[in-house]
Amino acid sequence: MHSFFTVVYKLMHGLVKCLKLIGLSIMNLFYRFLFRKMEGEIESPHQLLGCQYISIGKHTKILENVILTAWDRYEDQHFSPSIVIGDNCNIGENSHITACNRIEIGNGVLTGRYVYISDNSHGNPANVDELDICPSKRPLYCKGPVVIGNNVWIGERVCIMSGVKIGDGAIIAANAVVTHDIPSGVLAGGVPAKVIKILKNE
Repeated sequence: MHSFFTVVYKLMHGLVKCLKLIGLSIMNLFYRFLFRKMEGEIESPHQLLGCQYISIGKHTKILENVILTAWDRYEDQHFSPSIVIGDNCNIGENSHITACNRIEIGNGVLTGRYVYISDNSHGNPANVDELDICPSKRPLYCKGPVVIGNNVWIGERVCIMSGVKIGDGAIIAANAVVTHDIPSGVLAGGVPAKVIKILKNE
C-alpha cells in the first residue's frame, strides 16, 4: 500500500512540474513582447514594472520571486530609466533590482538570493530638510548609475547602492553593502564593502 502511494506521489509531482514548465514557457513567450529585449527566462517574478526599459540577454535566468522595477515616474518626478542584464547571467531568488537612472549588469554574472541592486534612494541623506518628510514622499535621489562588469559573483544578501562600479571578475562576499567602486579581480566584503584580497593582478 505504501509503495502505491509513493508511485502516485511521484506521478503527481511529475505532472505538477510539467504543468509548471508549460506555464513558464507560455509566460516567457509573452515577456518577449513586454520587455525592451527578452532573450532569457524569468521564473515567477514577484513584481515587474517598466518592462519597456528592461533588456535581458541570451541564456540569462531570473529565478523566482525577483522584483524588477524601472521607474519612469515617481510622484512629480520623471525619469528615463534603463536596466540591462547581459548574457549567461543567473539572478538568484528574491532579488530586487530597481532603477530610475541606469543599471548595467555584464555577461556571466551570478548572484545569490536576496540581492538588492539600486541606483536610487528615497531622498538625499545630505539634505536635512527632507528628514521632516515621510520617506515614501521624498523625491528619488540618484548618485549615478550602477555598472557591474563581466563574470562578477555576488553573494547572498548583498546590497549594491547608487553610483557604484564593480570590475570584471570581482567577488562580493555575502551580506556586503557596496557603497564605493570595487576594482576588477578582487574579493570584497563588509559594511561598507572593502577589498579583502586581490585575486588577480591587472
